[in-house]
Amino acid sequence: MASHTPEPTAVADVPVLDLTPLHEGRDTASLVGTLSEACQSTAFFYVSNHGIPNELIQDALDASKRFFDQPLEQRLNTLKDRFHRGYLPMGTTRVPGQAPDLKDSFDIGIDLPVNHRLVEAGLPLHGPNQWPAIPGFKQATHHYFERVRALGMKLLVLFARSLALEDDFFVRCYREPTVLMRLMHYPTQGEAGAQESIGATAHTDFGVITILYQDPGGGLEIQGPHGEWLRAPQVPGTLVVNLGQLMARWTNDVYRATPHRVVNRLDRDRYSIPFFFNPDHYARVECIDSCTGPGRPPKYEPVLAGEHIAELVRINQGYRPPPTSEV
Repeated sequence: MASHTPEPTAVADVPVLDLTPLHEGRDTASLVGTLSEACQSTAFFYVSNHGIPNELIQDALDASKRFFDQPLEQRLNTLKDRFHRGYLPMGTTRVPGQAPDLKDSFDIGIDLPVNHRLVEAGLPLHGPNQWPAIPGFKQATHHYFERVRALGMKLLVLFARSLALEDDFFVRCYREPTVLMRLMHYPTQGEAGAQESIGATAHTDFGVITILYQDPGGGLEIQGPHGEWLRAPQVPGTLVVNLGQLMARWTNDVYRATPHRVVNRLDRDRYSIPFFFNPDHYARVECIDSCTGPGRPPKYEPVLAGEHIAELVRINQGYRPPPTSEV
Protein backbone atom coordinates (compact mmCIF):
# COMPACT_ATOMS: atom_id res chain seq x y z
CA MET A 1 0.00 0.00 0.00
CA ALA A 2 1.68 3.22 -1.16
CA SER A 3 2.11 6.18 1.16
CA HIS A 4 0.17 9.38 0.45
CA THR A 5 2.97 11.54 1.84
CA PRO A 6 2.93 14.78 -0.21
CA GLU A 7 5.98 15.47 -2.29
CA PRO A 8 8.20 18.43 -1.33
CA THR A 9 7.71 21.43 -3.58
CA ALA A 10 11.29 22.74 -3.48
CA VAL A 11 14.93 21.84 -2.96
CA ALA A 12 16.40 22.86 0.39
CA ASP A 13 19.02 25.60 0.38
CA VAL A 14 21.75 23.44 1.90
CA PRO A 15 25.28 24.91 1.68
CA VAL A 16 28.29 23.03 0.35
CA LEU A 17 31.43 23.35 2.48
CA ASP A 18 34.76 22.78 0.74
CA LEU A 19 37.04 21.08 3.29
CA THR A 20 40.27 21.66 1.36
CA PRO A 21 41.61 24.30 3.82
CA LEU A 22 41.05 21.87 6.72
CA HIS A 23 42.93 19.01 5.05
CA GLU A 24 45.78 21.26 3.87
CA GLY A 25 46.27 23.04 7.21
CA ARG A 26 45.37 26.43 5.76
CA ASP A 27 43.34 29.22 7.36
CA THR A 28 39.83 27.93 8.12
CA ALA A 29 38.20 31.21 9.21
CA SER A 30 35.93 31.46 6.16
CA LEU A 31 35.05 27.77 6.35
CA VAL A 32 34.24 28.06 10.05
CA GLY A 33 32.00 31.06 9.38
CA THR A 34 30.05 29.16 6.74
CA LEU A 35 29.76 26.18 9.09
CA SER A 36 28.37 28.36 11.86
CA GLU A 37 25.77 29.88 9.54
CA ALA A 38 24.70 26.43 8.36
CA CYS A 39 24.36 25.11 11.91
CA GLN A 40 22.12 28.00 12.87
CA SER A 41 19.88 27.67 9.81
CA THR A 42 19.35 24.30 8.11
CA ALA A 43 21.60 22.33 10.52
CA PHE A 44 22.39 20.33 7.38
CA PHE A 45 25.27 20.88 4.99
CA TYR A 46 27.19 19.07 2.29
CA VAL A 47 30.98 18.61 2.45
CA SER A 48 33.09 18.44 -0.69
CA ASN A 49 36.76 17.49 -0.95
CA HIS A 50 36.18 15.41 2.17
CA GLY A 51 39.18 13.15 1.55
CA ILE A 52 37.36 9.81 1.20
CA PRO A 53 38.12 8.23 -2.19
CA ASN A 54 35.09 7.45 -4.31
CA GLU A 55 36.34 3.88 -4.77
CA LEU A 56 36.05 3.28 -1.00
CA ILE A 57 32.52 4.66 -0.98
CA GLN A 58 31.50 2.51 -3.91
CA ASP A 59 33.09 -0.59 -2.38
CA ALA A 60 31.09 -0.08 0.82
CA LEU A 61 27.92 0.57 -1.18
CA ASP A 62 28.49 -2.57 -3.24
CA ALA A 63 29.00 -4.61 -0.05
CA SER A 64 25.74 -3.21 1.30
CA LYS A 65 23.82 -4.11 -1.85
CA ARG A 66 25.22 -7.64 -1.83
CA PHE A 67 24.05 -8.09 1.75
CA PHE A 68 20.50 -6.88 1.08
CA ASP A 69 20.30 -8.90 -2.15
CA GLN A 70 20.50 -12.08 -0.04
CA PRO A 71 17.32 -13.99 0.79
CA LEU A 72 15.82 -12.96 4.13
CA GLU A 73 16.80 -16.31 5.67
CA GLN A 74 20.48 -15.49 5.09
CA ARG A 75 20.19 -11.94 6.36
CA LEU A 76 18.64 -13.28 9.54
CA ASN A 77 21.81 -15.28 10.22
CA THR A 78 23.28 -12.00 11.52
CA LEU A 79 20.17 -10.72 13.31
CA LYS A 80 20.84 -7.78 15.65
CA ASP A 81 22.38 -9.12 18.87
CA ARG A 82 22.59 -7.83 22.44
CA PHE A 83 25.48 -5.55 21.44
CA HIS A 84 23.30 -3.88 18.80
CA ARG A 85 25.35 -5.20 15.91
CA GLY A 86 23.99 -6.89 12.82
CA TYR A 87 20.76 -7.02 10.85
CA LEU A 88 17.61 -5.05 11.70
CA PRO A 89 14.66 -6.42 9.65
CA MET A 90 11.83 -4.38 8.22
CA GLY A 91 9.65 -2.90 10.95
CA THR A 92 12.36 -2.90 13.65
CA THR A 93 12.51 0.89 13.76
CA ARG A 94 9.26 2.54 14.78
CA VAL A 95 8.87 6.02 16.20
CA PRO A 96 6.31 5.74 19.03
CA GLY A 97 2.85 6.46 17.73
CA GLN A 98 3.89 6.15 14.09
CA ALA A 99 3.79 3.39 11.49
CA PRO A 100 6.96 1.27 11.22
CA ASP A 101 9.71 2.57 8.96
CA LEU A 102 9.90 1.04 5.49
CA LYS A 103 13.54 -0.01 5.65
CA ASP A 104 15.93 -2.66 6.88
CA SER A 105 19.52 -2.11 7.91
CA PHE A 106 22.81 -3.56 9.14
CA ASP A 107 24.73 -1.99 12.05
CA ILE A 108 28.51 -1.89 12.44
CA GLY A 109 30.35 -0.27 15.35
CA ILE A 110 33.83 -0.14 16.82
CA ASP A 111 34.82 -3.80 17.08
CA LEU A 112 35.44 -4.49 20.78
CA PRO A 113 36.16 -7.99 22.14
CA VAL A 114 33.88 -9.36 24.85
CA ASN A 115 36.70 -9.04 27.39
CA HIS A 116 37.15 -5.30 26.74
CA ARG A 117 36.55 -3.39 29.97
CA LEU A 118 33.68 -1.33 28.50
CA VAL A 119 31.95 -4.46 27.24
CA GLU A 120 32.51 -6.25 30.54
CA ALA A 121 30.97 -3.21 32.27
CA GLY A 122 27.81 -3.81 30.23
CA LEU A 123 27.79 -0.43 28.49
CA PRO A 124 25.06 -0.32 25.85
CA LEU A 125 26.08 -0.22 22.19
CA HIS A 126 29.59 -1.59 22.90
CA GLY A 127 30.79 -4.99 21.74
CA PRO A 128 32.02 -7.13 18.85
CA ASN A 129 30.67 -6.79 15.33
CA GLN A 130 28.87 -9.49 13.40
CA TRP A 131 30.04 -10.21 9.86
CA PRO A 132 27.98 -11.90 7.15
CA ALA A 133 29.60 -14.66 5.10
CA ILE A 134 30.03 -12.41 2.04
CA PRO A 135 33.53 -12.25 0.49
CA GLY A 136 35.07 -8.80 0.94
CA PHE A 137 32.18 -7.43 3.03
CA LYS A 138 34.18 -6.90 6.21
CA GLN A 139 37.15 -5.33 4.43
CA ALA A 140 35.06 -2.90 2.35
CA THR A 141 32.86 -1.71 5.20
CA HIS A 142 35.74 -1.53 7.72
CA HIS A 143 37.90 0.62 5.42
CA TYR A 144 35.03 3.04 4.82
CA PHE A 145 34.19 3.09 8.54
CA GLU A 146 37.73 4.11 9.49
CA ARG A 147 37.95 6.87 6.89
CA VAL A 148 34.62 8.41 7.93
CA ARG A 149 35.67 8.16 11.58
CA ALA A 150 38.86 10.11 10.75
CA LEU A 151 36.83 12.73 8.86
CA GLY A 152 34.55 13.10 11.87
CA MET A 153 37.50 13.84 14.14
CA LYS A 154 38.59 16.65 11.83
CA LEU A 155 35.08 18.10 11.70
CA LEU A 156 35.01 18.26 15.50
CA VAL A 157 37.84 20.80 15.36
CA LEU A 158 35.80 22.99 13.00
CA PHE A 159 32.77 22.81 15.27
CA ALA A 160 34.88 23.84 18.25
CA ARG A 161 36.33 26.80 16.36
CA SER A 162 32.86 27.87 15.23
CA LEU A 163 31.81 28.11 18.90
CA ALA A 164 35.00 29.94 20.02
CA LEU A 165 36.16 26.88 21.97
CA GLU A 166 39.55 25.22 22.21
CA ASP A 167 40.25 23.03 19.20
CA ASP A 168 40.11 19.85 21.27
CA PHE A 169 36.90 20.66 23.18
CA PHE A 170 34.88 17.96 21.41
CA VAL A 171 37.86 15.76 20.55
CA ARG A 172 38.44 15.16 24.27
CA CYS A 173 35.02 13.48 24.39
CA TYR A 174 35.90 11.00 21.63
CA ARG A 175 38.63 8.89 23.21
CA GLU A 176 36.37 5.79 23.26
CA PRO A 177 33.39 6.94 21.21
CA THR A 178 30.05 5.23 20.66
CA VAL A 179 30.06 5.49 16.89
CA LEU A 180 27.78 3.41 14.71
CA MET A 181 27.61 2.97 10.94
CA ARG A 182 24.35 1.76 9.44
CA LEU A 183 23.95 0.23 6.00
CA MET A 184 20.42 1.20 4.94
CA HIS A 185 18.09 -0.33 2.37
CA TYR A 186 14.78 1.30 1.42
CA PRO A 187 12.35 -0.57 -0.86
CA THR A 188 9.91 1.41 -2.97
CA GLN A 189 6.85 3.00 -1.40
CA GLY A 190 4.72 0.51 -3.30
CA GLU A 191 5.95 -2.18 -0.90
CA ALA A 192 4.63 -0.37 2.19
CA GLY A 193 2.40 -2.58 4.29
CA ALA A 194 0.68 0.42 5.86
CA GLN A 195 -0.43 3.61 4.16
CA GLU A 196 1.44 5.74 6.69
CA SER A 197 4.78 3.93 6.35
CA ILE A 198 7.65 5.78 4.72
CA GLY A 199 11.35 5.01 4.56
CA ALA A 200 12.17 6.92 7.74
CA THR A 201 9.54 8.73 9.78
CA ALA A 202 10.26 12.37 10.61
CA HIS A 203 12.81 12.52 13.42
CA THR A 204 15.92 14.23 14.72
CA ASP A 205 19.12 12.23 15.18
CA PHE A 206 20.05 11.34 18.74
CA GLY A 207 23.72 12.24 18.93
CA VAL A 208 26.22 14.93 17.91
CA ILE A 209 26.65 14.69 14.13
CA THR A 210 25.72 12.26 11.37
CA ILE A 211 27.82 11.86 8.22
CA LEU A 212 25.71 10.45 5.40
CA TYR A 213 26.26 8.95 1.99
CA GLN A 214 23.04 8.68 -0.03
CA ASP A 215 22.83 7.17 -3.49
CA PRO A 216 21.92 9.30 -6.54
CA GLY A 217 18.22 8.53 -6.09
CA GLY A 218 18.04 10.95 -3.17
CA GLY A 219 15.05 10.58 -0.88
CA LEU A 220 16.30 12.68 2.03
CA GLU A 221 13.87 15.47 2.96
CA ILE A 222 14.40 18.10 5.64
CA GLN A 223 11.87 20.28 7.40
CA GLY A 224 11.99 23.98 6.63
CA PRO A 225 11.43 26.83 9.11
CA HIS A 226 7.68 26.92 8.46
CA GLY A 227 7.13 23.18 8.71
CA GLU A 228 7.37 22.58 4.98
CA TRP A 229 9.32 19.60 3.60
CA LEU A 230 12.23 20.24 1.25
CA ARG A 231 14.34 17.89 -0.87
CA ALA A 232 18.01 17.38 -0.04
CA PRO A 233 19.19 15.45 -3.11
CA GLN A 234 22.57 13.88 -3.58
CA VAL A 235 25.23 16.36 -4.71
CA PRO A 236 27.91 14.41 -6.61
CA GLY A 237 31.24 14.22 -4.80
CA THR A 238 29.82 15.23 -1.41
CA LEU A 239 28.64 13.74 1.84
CA VAL A 240 25.81 15.15 3.95
CA VAL A 241 26.42 16.26 7.55
CA ASN A 242 23.63 17.04 9.99
CA LEU A 243 23.40 17.81 13.69
CA GLY A 244 21.73 15.72 16.36
CA GLN A 245 20.13 16.27 19.72
CA LEU A 246 23.36 16.20 21.74
CA MET A 247 24.83 19.06 19.73
CA ALA A 248 21.61 21.01 20.29
CA ARG A 249 21.89 20.36 24.04
CA TRP A 250 25.57 21.36 24.12
CA THR A 251 24.81 24.62 22.32
CA ASN A 252 21.49 25.42 24.01
CA ASP A 253 19.82 25.27 20.58
CA VAL A 254 22.16 27.88 19.10
CA TYR A 255 22.95 24.96 16.80
CA ARG A 256 19.83 22.92 16.30
CA ALA A 257 18.79 19.44 15.27
CA THR A 258 16.53 19.65 12.23
CA PRO A 259 13.71 17.13 11.70
CA HIS A 260 14.19 15.06 8.56
CA ARG A 261 12.72 12.01 6.91
CA VAL A 262 13.30 9.63 4.01
CA VAL A 263 10.75 8.83 1.32
CA ASN A 264 11.81 6.59 -1.55
CA ARG A 265 9.63 7.96 -4.34
CA LEU A 266 11.44 6.08 -7.12
CA ASP A 267 10.57 2.73 -8.67
CA ARG A 268 13.81 1.15 -7.47
CA ASP A 269 15.48 0.40 -4.15
CA ARG A 270 17.39 3.16 -2.34
CA TYR A 271 20.63 2.75 -0.38
CA SER A 272 22.41 5.03 2.07
CA ILE A 273 25.12 4.80 4.71
CA PRO A 274 24.69 7.08 7.74
CA PHE A 275 27.56 7.25 10.22
CA PHE A 276 26.40 8.30 13.68
CA PHE A 277 29.46 10.00 15.12
CA ASN A 278 28.79 10.10 18.84
CA PRO A 279 31.08 10.62 21.85
CA ASP A 280 32.24 8.51 24.77
CA HIS A 281 29.48 6.93 26.82
CA TYR A 282 30.52 8.96 29.88
CA ALA A 283 30.93 12.29 28.04
CA ARG A 284 28.99 14.90 30.02
CA VAL A 285 26.88 17.07 27.72
CA GLU A 286 25.84 20.37 29.26
CA CYS A 287 25.31 23.89 28.04
CA ILE A 288 28.47 25.56 26.71
CA ASP A 289 29.14 28.82 28.56
CA SER A 290 29.16 30.91 25.38
CA CYS A 291 25.66 29.63 24.48
CA THR A 292 23.91 30.95 27.56
CA GLY A 293 23.54 34.34 29.25
CA PRO A 294 20.96 36.95 30.26
CA GLY A 295 17.69 36.11 28.57
CA ARG A 296 19.01 32.73 27.36
CA PRO A 297 19.11 30.33 30.30
CA PRO A 298 20.14 26.69 29.73
CA LYS A 299 17.21 24.74 28.29
CA TYR A 300 18.44 21.23 29.07
CA GLU A 301 19.66 19.32 32.08
CA PRO A 302 23.15 17.79 31.74
CA VAL A 303 23.19 14.21 30.44
CA LEU A 304 25.72 11.48 29.83
CA ALA A 305 25.96 11.02 26.07
CA GLY A 306 25.73 7.22 26.10
CA GLU A 307 22.75 7.10 28.42
CA HIS A 308 20.85 9.64 26.30
CA ILE A 309 21.48 7.73 23.07
CA ALA A 310 20.83 4.26 24.50
CA GLU A 311 17.48 5.31 25.94
CA LEU A 312 16.30 6.73 22.62
CA VAL A 313 17.48 3.63 20.77
CA ARG A 314 15.58 1.51 23.31
CA ILE A 315 12.39 3.48 22.71
CA ASN A 316 12.66 3.34 18.92
CA GLN A 317 14.12 -0.14 18.44
CA GLY A 318 13.36 -2.08 21.61
CA TYR A 319 17.06 -2.21 22.52
CA ARG A 320 18.11 -3.57 25.90
CA PRO A 321 21.75 -3.52 27.10
CA PRO A 322 23.13 -6.94 28.05
CA PRO A 323 23.33 -7.77 31.78
CA THR A 324 26.92 -7.55 32.95
CA SER A 325 26.84 -11.15 34.15
CA GLU A 326 26.10 -12.39 30.61
CA VAL A 327 29.14 -10.76 29.02
